Order: sequence, then C-alpha cells, then structure tokens
Amino acid sequence: MDRPDIVQLAIKAKRDAALVVDRHTNPSQKAASLALYDVMASCMELCERCELDSAEQTALECLFKEQPKTGNRRYVEKGSDIYVMVCRFVFTETDRTNAMRYASALREASKLQLSSENLSDWMRGNGGVNALYFRRPLDARRVKTKCLRLAEQIEFSRDEPFTLTLRWQDDNTFAVIT
Repeated sequence: MDRPDIVQLAIKAKRDAALVVDRHTNPSQKAASLALYDVMASCMELCERCELDSAEQTALECLFKEQPKTGNRRYVEKGSDIYVMVCRFVFTETDRTNAMRYASALREASKLQLSSENLSDWMRGNGGVNALYFRRPLDARRVKTKCLRLAEQIEFSRDEPFTLTLRWQDDNTFAVIT
C-alpha cells in the first residue's frame, strides 16, 4: 500500500489536532487525551519521514511557510529541529501554547526509540505526554523565564505588593515556601 503524500498527512494531522481541542472544550466529547496521543503519533510519523527523505522535509517546510501568518510565533527559528517545525504546523491554529511541549515530548520519544507506530499505545500505558516531556534533561542550573507554574494556588491582593519564596522542583513546578 502506498504511503500518503507528506503534505496530505500534515494537513490531516492539523485537522485532527483541531478535533482534539474540540474534545477539550465540548463536554459531550470524550477521550481528548487519547485523541491527542494519535495526533502525536501522526506528528512523529511526519518527523520520521522528514529525517529519512530531505525532499519530504522540503515539502513540509514549504507547506509551513505557505500557511497564513496571523498572530505571534508563526515561524520556526533557523536552529530548530524537525520536531519544532512539525508541532508548530500541526498545532498552529489550535494548541500553539503546547506546541513546544509536544515537540520536546516527541524528541524524548525518539531518544527512547519509540516509533510512530507504537507511540500512541506507549503514551496510553505510560502516563501520556508528560511521561515524555518531563524526561527531557534540565541540566542548566540557571534558567530565564517569564512564566512560572506554581505547584499550589496562592492568594494575593491585587492592591498591595507581595513577596514569594519559591523552590524549583524536578517536575518544573515551583513549590511555594512563603
């Protein structure tokens, strides 16, 4: 059986990603995470094919460049890998905030030698996207960030300054000390 054209596969993955968002926002839909795992497997297939065939990567790069440029971050930096480009394309109109997270998860899946054929099943049985995302090395001891994820809620007044003491945790959250 012939493989689908890479452009067709990428467009289908993008449509499927939009359905995942619908599942998250529409209470009558179920199994959003499971649908996401299938989209992630499609993204992995795109990456695998691009790594094997530079002509397919070129076709995907052209498709990425042709998409409408509305909003911020509709580009990929020159030093970015195929995982970033695929996730930025597939999740561009749906879940862009997580595109880099998904790219990191796919990169880690590749390191574990998980193929597109078994990625979805592996994610179902091993904790999903986070099981891969939190495997990535966090070797740098000094990090710059504009956004922090607290491990617990805090309460504060919008009318007065406040001070927090935080401790970074291995899951990339911050424990509130005071």
